[in-house]
Amino acid sequence: MSAIEITLLVWVFVMAICLGSFLNVVILRGFSGESIVLPPSKCPHCGHKLAPWDNIPVISFLALKGKCRYCKEKISIQYPLVELFTALIVTGIYLKYGFSWNTLFLTAAAALCIVMAVCDIKERVIFDVHAYILGVLGLVYNFFNIAGSNHTKITLFLAGIKITIWQSFIYAILGLIVGVVVMEILARIPQIFIKKRAFGEGDSYIAGALGAFFGITNLILIIGFGLVFQVVIILPMFLYKLIKEKNYKLVTALVLFILLFSLIAFGNYYDALGDGWFYWFAVALLASIGYYCCRALMIGAKEGKSLTYLPFGPALILGAFFVMFLAGV
Repeated sequence: MSAIEITLLVWVFVMAICLGSFLNVVILRGFSGESIVLPPSKCPHCGHKLAPWDNIPVISFLALKGKCRYCKEKISIQYPLVELFTALIVTGIYLKYGFSWNTLFLTAAAALCIVMAVCDIKERVIFDVHAYILGVLGLVYNFFNIAGSNHTKITLFLAGIKITIWQSFIYAILGLIVGVVVMEILARIPQIFIKKRAFGEGDSYIAGALGAFFGITNLILIIGFGLVFQVVIILPMFLYKLIKEKNYKLVTALVLFILLFSLIAFGNYYDALGDGWFYWFAVALLASIGYYCCRALMIGAKEGKSLTYLPFGPALILGAFFVMFLAGV
């Protein structure tokens, strides 16, 4: 890298970390109902107006040792984490896509995604307006084919008028519809058995908005990665909770299910089961254990026992970042 390129990279990182500081304001004031412009920043505990040197991203947190200068109450670790994560994501976008309209739109999308994810983790709340903005941004992004990755145009005749649009815009509309529909189906399946949704409506809004921005093809990848990330995060927490409750029967069944599924899924690589009768015996056993686990979980939920729960929105957003950097948009 040349000196100019390094200077630009540092500038982007600094601007991005400042953007992260602003996103913290958006998140905090979204819950308080205050304007994101006024009043000036203040301590959430004592309400004291913060001086400019108390508002330097990350540095002020470290200099104050994570405490308010005035009331000495602890400052949430959320603030530096959001600032650093935003800086890393935006800098990564710049490194991959350079200075371009694509980078600008992706940065705006990333900022909205970070706000929605933190709100969902913090209070299990999604502000619909954030998803709406992301959805509209995605439709504009794909209407003008800002990414430039899809060079196909489609000609339509509406009321005798010939209209030519980018295929990416069709994919965006399909992504918006499919995102909402698929997530609503997944959310409503448990209602058949226990009269409860698997997750809130906000996750459907997030999926629809991501579909509008990334298109239907990438949305399939995003949902797939999201499911994987959700399982990886939730499963250890869920097993730990079951062990604390001394529900060893269900713990054993879940562990057996995971091990058996791994053997079957990767059988071609490890040649652990072969192709004979033992393979089909293992499949039947896997189905039986899976049925037992699902039945036990459904009964527990119906009886009011709280299952380990994490919002699905952040996992979807993590999947979107995964697609953004690895699959490209």
